[in-house]
Amino acid sequence: MEVRSTYISVVLISALVVAFESVAVEGALNIADLDVFIVTAIPSIVGGLILMSARPSGTASFVRGLDGKGWFWMTVLCLFVAVGILLWFDAVGRIGAGKEALLGGGSSEVLFVVLLSAIFLSERLSKLEAVGGLMVVVGVFLVLLNTDDMSLGFGFGELEVLVSSFSFGCSIVLTAALLKEHDLIPLSGVELFLSGVIVLSFGVVFGLITWPGTNGLLLMVLLGLFPSVGLLTYNAGLPKIGAPLTSVLFALTGILTVCAQVLVLQFFPDADFLPPENLALAVTGGAVAFLGVYLLNIRPTAKTPSIETTKKSAEGEI
Repeated sequence: MEVRSTYISVVLISALVVAFESVAVEGALNIADLDVFIVTAIPSIVGGLILMSARPSGTASFVRGLDGKGWFWMTVLCLFVAVGILLWFDAVGRIGAGKEALLGGGSSEVLFVVLLSAIFLSERLSKLEAVGGLMVVVGVFLVLLNTDDMSLGFGFGELEVLVSSFSFGCSIVLTAALLKEHDLIPLSGVELFLSGVIVLSFGVVFGLITWPGTNGLLLMVLLGLFPSVGLLTYNAGLPKIGAPLTSVLFALTGILTVCAQVLVLQFFPDADFLPPENLALAVTGGAVAFLGVYLLNIRPTAKTPSIETTKKSAEGEI
């Protein structure tokens, strides 16, 4: 129970970090008016370098240990992450961090991860965990629901969120499989670094990048702290509590994003952020979501697939 609770807390830290990252990205795009390719690529590259330099010998061993097949799946993983991050950040700029969190990490990403994990990793949530997960998703929806506009408008930004969520879902399931054979920190560092390089290369080749000044680049370097901590803490939970439970806990990103927006607005009231207007509904949603997290925590003996079973399933795909 202690190990499970520890890694649940670690994943919740990841959700908090990503919430502040989303708000910071919204500010970088809409306030500092920075290019989305730069905002996506530079922090990812910096975050990857931070993780790789944390254990240089482990990183070197990880890189040397990858054969042709290993590099193929590592490249596929980084492509999924690159697409996911780029569309995530672009959607934040189009529809705001709050709505993106609702449609993405708060709901659709959870659904994609649970379905993909069931297919490829043979991981299942218990009935009680499923109820808790559903309550988390409902709570996030209530927090971010706009009572002034009950329509289900669907534009390019919303489409980006869904494609991003599916891409992240694929990357999460693939990462969970790779972590059965490789160490957490080197894999996370290389994953983040190569994802940023892919985005930057794509932007340069197709002439889509507008380079910022010195202050903009410095801001991007500082933002690199977010993905390094966020990805490391998220990946840490995957082999310990499973991809479905990790993604369900991560659904709290929606609530935490709204809290981060409100906190920023206390210091910068003129910032271009749009937290939910109905605070009573937001509090209700938060209560529902955290009750869901409680249900996820009261089944310490819930069955999870053994490492050997998961490895055999993963080896059938990788």
